[in-house]
Amino acid sequence: MNWARVDLNPVRLPNLRTTQISKWAEYLYVVALLGFLTQGPVLKIWEASGAIDSSIIGNTKFATYLVVQIPAIVMLFSRGIPRRMLVGPVGVVLAFCGWMSISTLWSTFSSYTLVESFTLTVTCLAGLYIATSFTLLQQLTLFLVAMQPGLLVSWFAVRNNWSGATNFEENYWIGIYFNRNSFAPPAALGLLAAVSLLWIFIVRRPKHWILVVFVLLDVVLLDAALLLRSKSSTSLGAIGVFAFVWAFWTAMRWLNRRRKFSADQLAQLVYPGFLLALILLTWLSFNFGEVLSRFFKNDLDFNGRRLLWRFSWDGFLDKPLFGWGWFSAWNTPSFFHEREYWWALTSTNWSHSGIMDILLGGGIIGGALFVAAVVWSGARQLSRVFTQTAGQWSFAAVWFVIAASTQESFIVGNHFLWLLLVSALAGSRSESRRV
Repeated sequence: MNWARVDLNPVRLPNLRTTQISKWAEYLYVVALLGFLTQGPVLKIWEASGAIDSSIIGNTKFATYLVVQIPAIVMLFSRGIPRRMLVGPVGVVLAFCGWMSISTLWSTFSSYTLVESFTLTVTCLAGLYIATSFTLLQQLTLFLVAMQPGLLVSWFAVRNNWSGATNFEENYWIGIYFNRNSFAPPAALGLLAAVSLLWIFIVRRPKHWILVVFVLLDVVLLDAALLLRSKSSTSLGAIGVFAFVWAFWTAMRWLNRRRKFSADQLAQLVYPGFLLALILLTWLSFNFGEVLSRFFKNDLDFNGRRLLWRFSWDGFLDKPLFGWGWFSAWNTPSFFHEREYWWALTSTNWSHSGIMDILLGGGIIGGALFVAAVVWSGARQLSRVFTQTAGQWSFAAVWFVIAASTQESFIVGNHFLWLLLVSALAGSRSESRRV
């Protein structure tokens, strides 16, 4: 050996302390990102300024949401999106956002469509950042932690009688979210993430798992209590769909351990059966809404919303192929032409349904792209249900958001439920890879 050629310089190892700090800084950023996209904190921050000058506050909120999402997009493009994801359901989701952006060309309110489709795409990319950067365990932990600050501040607001924190006439809580159907989803996601983490820790039983379980049970009780105090039937119904989907795939996991399903059986029998069951469940929920209302002793508001859905469907039939342009219909005078009667009965300015928003905004093409993304994503992630602890999450989270979006306009930019839907459709990083 020629010792003269031996490189005696020490090998430069990565600074582990710097790596750890960077990792925790990113976790903190994601918690802030998700918290801001629940919208309540942003609305509360700018509430006082809006009372002074409401003319510019809309642009201020827009800028706040944009700024908080920019780091996620920068990190997404710096790390890259795997080709396999792009040539699949993720590519279809991006095509859906692209179609809504293109709808600006024929939109009946182009300036509004341009802004709304831009924010839809930005939040979609933020969701892809979550999916490509974190494992399922990390995602669930981040979702759980991110929901708690706004919920705790809301609890404090109610206890200290902050203005607008409680609806005294109907005795329900709103907190800092200005609407009970905005307050309930963070509580619902916190609850579902906590329950899913409980599942993982009970199954795996790592070191100190009992202590973690006690902490998670406390979070479950807190978030469940806040959810119930909101009296939001929308979120309760969506949780019911989540539970159904989770139970279905848990049963399939149990059956698969005793009798292995082949890939063909999963694709040709189990998955189509799952989709059919959800279609029937949705049909039953809409047709027996009044019965459910009596059972829960609460007004699910199906009757009021049905007027809006019929109104929206009627508008969709006017422009069925391309739509009116993303979120432009309800801001267009011609949309109300010869339908003033329906609008007068409701006195509202939105469809109260993310599904109707898709049909109105992008027509049949937009709706087809959305359905294709959901169905293809499920087919791609079938194996995870049987190989990943809590692999039921992706399916259950997707249908939780879809169920909630039948009642409210949650498929929209700058909203954490749209981010949650995209991240669930895209999946998560393999747990063998460290973040």
